[in-house]
Amino acid sequence: MTVAQLIEVLKDMPSEAVVILEGDGALARLVGVNLEKSVMAGLPDEVVLSTDCEE
Repeated sequence: MTVAQLIEVLKDMPSEAVVILEGDGALARLVGVNLEKSVMAGLPDEVVLSTDCEE
């Protein structure tokens, strides 16, 4: 999924909704978004979503 695709999906969601990520059979709140620039030509930059490790 690209950033543009994510934005398109999120536009229709309630603005007060909490973003939860699912992984390894557990749920965690999204607490951070970071841009990782590609160090190699031809590879796309990446957006890394971080969760609250205490949940």
